[in-house]
Amino acid sequence: MKTRDGAPRRGLFGLVLAAALFAAPAHAQYREVPPPAAYALENVTVVAADGSTRAGMTVVIRAGLIEAMGQGIGVPADARVLEGENLHLYPGIVDAQGEAEMVWGDPRDVEDDDDVTSWAPPRSSQGFLPHRRVADAIDVFETDFESRRQASVVASLVHPGGGLAPGQPAVIVHRAAHAPWEVVENPSAGLTMAFQSAGGVYPSQLFGVIAVIRQAYMDAERYAAMRAAQTAAAPTFVPSGWDPDYEALLATTRGGSTVYFVADSDEDIRRALDLSDEFGFPIAIVGGAQAWKHADELARRSVPVHVSLDFPNPRDWDPDEDMAEAELSPDALREKEDLENRYANAGRLAEAGVTFTLTSGGGRADMLEGLAKVVEYGLSETDAVAAVTTTPARLLGVANLTRVAQGGPATFMVANGPILGGEEDASVRYTFVEGALTEGDAGGGGGGSGDAPAGNLSGTWAATLEAGGQEQTGTFEVSQDDEGRLSGTLSAAGMPASDFTGSISGREVSIEVEIPEAGITLELNGTLSEDGNTIRGSGDSPFGPINFELVRGGEQTLLRFLGGGR
Repeated sequence: MKTRDGAPRRGLFGLVLAAALFAAPAHAQYREVPPPAAYALENVTVVAADGSTRAGMTVVIRAGLIEAMGQGIGVPADARVLEGENLHLYPGIVDAQGEAEMVWGDPRDVEDDDDVTSWAPPRSSQGFLPHRRVADAIDVFETDFESRRQASVVASLVHPGGGLAPGQPAVIVHRAAHAPWEVVENPSAGLTMAFQSAGGVYPSQLFGVIAVIRQAYMDAERYAAMRAAQTAAAPTFVPSGWDPDYEALLATTRGGSTVYFVADSDEDIRRALDLSDEFGFPIAIVGGAQAWKHADELARRSVPVHVSLDFPNPRDWDPDEDMAEAELSPDALREKEDLENRYANAGRLAEAGVTFTLTSGGGRADMLEGLAKVVEYGLSETDAVAAVTTTPARLLGVANLTRVAQGGPATFMVANGPILGGEEDASVRYTFVEGALTEGDAGGGGGGSGDAPAGNLSGTWAATLEAGGQEQTGTFEVSQDDEGRLSGTLSAAGMPASDFTGSISGREVSIEVEIPEAGITLELNGTLSEDGNTIRGSGDSPFGPINFELVRGGEQTLLRFLGGGR
């Protein structure tokens, strides 16, 4: 190849090889492929949370924002075009009962466990620690934010686990981060409570748990009154006895901070509502498996319910067996009734006008799979989508994250088909969080194990790649297993063979080429043609966006994707 002035033109892989041979010291080499200046999606269907759709849209993402969105919009030359057919763009999922790894400090407020008496234990032994904050304990290095993004979960409300009042939840956005404050949006999002006994010390029974909660709120009011009296009597005197647990309780009764009561049974939901009435704190129900039994009251009182999609696995009843109820054993019949009530719970809440979200139950449920189940049992598709996107975002104070509009933050998910109501379950292809791309895998919590491969790619493929105005030919030797996983080598003139891995789901192909000599990785994504003999797509490289074509056993033909023509 030559430049316009007739000088020899160095190929793409020649540049890579040169980078390897004349590289700077190791710490200055590329360790990751720099992201492109922009991304683009073409001919995508944009689905709003209200169910309205806009087909044939082009979406351009740049600098964390949706730079342009509409029909007939041109794709900027510096944008990487994300491949895929029948792409559907939705607001990102917001999980109102999410997960994160946490590292807590030692909560004991006594030096020796031998000092703990069962009838008068310290608060830490009771699990009563309202002052603790998830925001201070999140381990961003151990938390698998990438897998959550692959499942299109862009933000979460994370509760502290264990205890009757284990602490304060935090609203987090699933950014790549190196410190907790980089993901935390609201460090004190309320207070988590549960009717959970201490075990071995007081309170070990339900009546004791309720008594501890009631006594704590009364003590907090007395504490506040005493401090107010001290301040009024001596304006220059600083009241003594500051208590962070009481301050956290007072934030719910005087500051309007929400108490998130983890409650599944109708009895526990009733108890939580009664405590809310007695002490005047705003309440939300978390879990809410039997919330449908209180649907009218919850709607009247505007109490939101964060319904878990973590349904129990059937033991005695097989939903796939077409058996009449008369043929079921008593155990199977009871289980069938319980599970079907759980599946229908969300639909009944919607019918009654209750504000509700659908959650992973602390990261345990595949949310798209759970959505399909509740839709099967009566919830409308529109209400289902809203319950995992705009409704939780509004309740958690991050409504802007789910606003898919030109000029808004580029935070959304893209699936290879409708996530509900399609002939087959869709899988997540791409998730954006404030403009940063994560590519979904075949499963990834995205509602299925991915499409079966549309063909077997094993064999030799002639490759043509173009980046930064430079073109290069090469050869891919491909092996494919029964699960659609790819492996092999890429050979090109002037450089050693490079190993690659990848996958094919349906007709969508992804390939990752390792070039250790240059310390970089090339990421390629393309679509297999209907005849199974051509793959065309794009990807990233340190030299800018790549466009490529692979031809099965064919002649290498130089293509000029950028700059027009072939």
